Amino acid sequence: MVNDTGVRPGKVLAAVCLGYGMIIVDTTIVNVAIPTMQASLRTGIDTMQLVVDGYVVILASLLLAGAALSDRFGASKIFRAGVALFGIASALCGVAPNGPFLVAARMLQGLGAVLLVPSSLLVLTAAYTDAKARARAIAVWATVAGSPAAFGPILGGLVVDTLGWRSIFYVNVPLAAIALLLTQRGLPALAPNKSRRQDVPGQLLAVLILSGLALALTEGHQQGWTAPLPVIAFAVAVAAGAAFAVRQRTAAEPMLPADLLRAPGFRGFASVGVLLFAGYYGMVFVLSVYLQDVRHFAPWQAGLSFLPSALPITLMPLVAGRLVGRIGPARVLVAGLVLTVAGGAALALFGGSGMVPLSVALFLLGCGFGLSAVPQITLVMETAPAGRTALASGLLNAARQSGTVLGVAVLGGLQTGGGLGTPSFVATAMFVAMLVFALAAARALRQAAARRAEREQLAEKV
Repeated sequence: MVNDTGVRPGKVLAAVCLGYGMIIVDTTIVNVAIPTMQASLRTGIDTMQLVVDGYVVILASLLLAGAALSDRFGASKIFRAGVALFGIASALCGVAPNGPFLVAARMLQGLGAVLLVPSSLLVLTAAYTDAKARARAIAVWATVAGSPAAFGPILGGLVVDTLGWRSIFYVNVPLAAIALLLTQRGLPALAPNKSRRQDVPGQLLAVLILSGLALALTEGHQQGWTAPLPVIAFAVAVAAGAAFAVRQRTAAEPMLPADLLRAPGFRGFASVGVLLFAGYYGMVFVLSVYLQDVRHFAPWQAGLSFLPSALPITLMPLVAGRLVGRIGPARVLVAGLVLTVAGGAALALFGGSGMVPLSVALFLLGCGFGLSAVPQITLVMETAPAGRTALASGLLNAARQSGTVLGVAVLGGLQTGGGLGTPSFVATAMFVAMLVFALAAARALRQAAARRAEREQLAEKV
């Protein structure tokens, strides 16, 4: 079907879902392959943490740059460039001869994702000129985007066990090629905005902050907190953070506009996303290693162990969408976080005593995580000032990816004397994850109470 502008919306939807799905699944699928990759490449767990974090650091810190490039050069061109770069980087990951090469190739994957993520939604919305058709297409996009995140560990386990760890990267190459073929013709013609300025210094400082923190947290536990590398990395992160704050106050077009950060509730609800993703994806990293190194699960068994959380993560957003319309996003967010805290507590207390308690804990976590996603997005977008919704969307994605970086770095760096896979370490890491979830819930409760008080004051004035 071709619309009035000569665009084939169905092909665009398929290409966007394919491209964006690759990005999301690569955020989670690698976790299950960590022990196999570590043994194959004969490298340390610190390098494996960088394999995960190198990808996400680039994605989190440069997402807003990708959005600006889409605006300046046209989203359709940037989307195709992102798909091509991601496919090439995936092939390089597959042939990696050692750990450092794999880390570098993963960072190149992150650059492809930076181009692909913000441009995909712009291309999709431009392809559908009818509002109802556009809403249905975005719903399909959101479902496809969420499913790989939920089923990534399961898919990764099956693929690693049957075809080897390199296949999790090789599979992206034909998928990228198909996406490029689908977009060869019929993409919407989006006029570039040449007047858009890029806050390049701000972007570079953001990369230094995130990468410095991740490196300091990872190497601090490996080498000791007073060793030169973690000390230097932490110092770089602190210095970059101070320079970033100055830059945002003085730049003509800062990366983080002051009116957005001052918007009532915006920072609070955005920080909930950081905490939620830090706790969940840090837990996935640790639990994947534990199940294989301590419980001696095969990769496919470890992947299937996440099924109790994967199913609700996929389905609960549909429930959340209905509940938000009935009782409001703040209450739904709090309910989701309460379930998440309950799951985290069950995981910390009973997760090591058998598969049934572990499955129950993961189910509660999946329900809470899936229920929290929609209201958190809704509240962030609602609290953004007029004209800042696109930037708020980019910051939301960047905050979530930053949470993933910090979660893997913090929870993956809590080694006890016996090493990463020991039950005592896992219990400690799961307890920390539970505290992170509890902090997110407390933050959401505080913001929700402030939001109710603000609405009551407005009602009294009216």
